[in-house]
Amino acid sequence: MIKNSLSNTLSVVFLLFLITACKTNCKDTLFELTEVSMVPRTSQGSGNSIWFNDDALPIDRLIVNIKMVKPVQVLFNPSPDCPVVYKNNNPVTSFKLVSNEGFNDNYPAGTDLFELTTFSDLTKSYTKDEFVDNFLNQSNFGTFYFSFTERPEFSEMHSLKIIARFQDGSTLQSSIIPVLLTP
Repeated sequence: MIKNSLSNTLSVVFLLFLITACKTNCKDTLFELTEVSMVPRTSQGSGNSIWFNDDALPIDRLIVNIKMVKPVQVLFNPSPDCPVVYKNNNPVTSFKLVSNEGFNDNYPAGTDLFELTTFSDLTKSYTKDEFVDNFLNQSNFGTFYFSFTERPEFSEMHSLKIIARFQDGSTLQSSIIPVLLTP
């Protein structure tokens, strides 16, 4: 009985050793976010129709294309045992959309308007946290969209820009785009 117990224990220990010894050491492919830009579009069609401020379209027609430049810093060759995983080498910890104009009483000029948006890949919608965690910091996707979920109080020409703050404390800003936001 003691021999069987000892034999079984040794067998289990040996199997655990083999399993851990054969485990592949997978590494992530690392990139850095180096540029962010925006292009206002209308939601008509595929989301690529030109947005003209002179048309004074209501805000529910606006969809903004976010273009993200993400060059790979460290590329690991995938193996059959390792899925390719892209991760931001310097993750974004804060991602804001700010305007020079107030949106409404709750969102004066300079506050984060991404709190009033939804993100999309044109097939599914995502919250800001889902977008930052799963697409901005952990994927090689370079294009995404956002649209507003609320209407502004007044029609105003807004100068919008994105401000990204990284884990190391540095920031990245997009160019400013002028967009007429109409209720």
